[in-house]
Parts: sequence; C-alpha cells; structure tokens
Amino acid sequence: MDFFRQWLLGVVACALLVSVSTQLCPEGSMRGVVRFTGALLVLCAMLRPLTAAELPGLAWSGGAYREALARVQSELQKAEENALSDGIAAGLASYIEDKAESLGAEVRAAVTVEARDGVPVPVAVTLRGDYSEALSDLVERDLGVAKERQIWIES
Repeated sequence: MDFFRQWLLGVVACALLVSVSTQLCPEGSMRGVVRFTGALLVLCAMLRPLTAAELPGLAWSGGAYREALARVQSELQKAEENALSDGIAAGLASYIEDKAESLGAEVRAAVTVEARDGVPVPVAVTLRGDYSEALSDLVERDLGVAKERQIWIES
C-alpha cells in the first residue's frame, strides 16, 4: 500500500508542478511547448512503476532463440534433402521402367540413393521382373550402378 501511496503522490506533485508552470508561462508558442513537455513528464510519472517491475514472462533469451532457430533450420534442410532424394529415386525408377518397356521387358524398379556432397546419387537398384542383360547393362551405363549393386527379383 505504501508503494501505491508514493506513486500517487508523485503523479499528483508532477501534475501540480506542470499546472503551475503552464500558468506562469506567457501566452503564445512557449505555452504550447510547456504544456507538451508537462504532459510528457506526467506520463513518465504515471509509467514509472513499470520500470521497476520485474516481468519474468517477458524475459528474452537470445541463446535459446538461436538454438531453436538452428534446430528448425536443420530439420528443414533434412526434410528438403529427403524430398529431393525421394524425387530423384522415383524419377530414376520411372526411367528404368520406361527403358525396360522399350526393351520388351516388364520390370518394376526401386532405386536407393545416397547424398554425396549434398547431391543424391543412385547406389543400388532393386528390379522385380525377368532378368534382362540389356537392361542391366543400361542401368550400369546410364545410372552408374554396378551390376553387383543391382538386385533382381524374378517372378
């Protein structure tokens, strides 16, 4: 209660001082400047308790913010890399299936990719269908997947 009494007394004293200053000031532009300055002083007197208040909810930790930002950036980068890898794998599988069809074979392909220096590269291929030497050679030549890394599952 003592804090509130002191605050109210300070605001009243400031308002009284501003009022007396305004009355003593001569008419004209100077009185407008005194009124404006006085209004700012009264406002400062009214808001003074906020400067002493401790508001733990408003505390801001830059370190925690930077850590959270770095974590989100890392997650987004991983998601982007995964989406790119999945897209490349699906595109290469479709390419192999189209080539198999042009060779007269019916094959379903699944491509495994790994990121090398940030670039997804095909490292293995699983092919479901009848074995085709021509298709195996094409996969090795066009995609760089050695025959040892090609898994054929014949139906």
